[in-house]
Amino acid sequence: MLANEDECRAMGLDVKAVDRIARRINRAMKDANRLGLILFGGAGSGSLRGDADERGRRLIVADFDGTNWDGGDGGGGQCEDGLLRGEGL
Repeated sequence: MLANEDECRAMGLDVKAVDRIARRINRAMKDANRLGLILFGGAGSGSLRGDADERGRRLIVADFDGTNWDGGDGGGGQCEDGLLRGEGL
């Protein structure tokens, strides 16, 4: 299971529904990886990116509509309440 059960329950979410979404995204990212693409997200938008030039700037091969994106360093850890949470203030 990809979904974090305790965290889903803390939000009142159906764990199986979250797991189905996570698995679909995971399959898509494996497909992208086979093509040499990475997912980049942040600042309200996301894109699929490919080869980088000598300065590390990757080609943007697809843009997403900006729905449901967040940025940050992607870090996370267990907090005082025992739940896994992303970086924050």
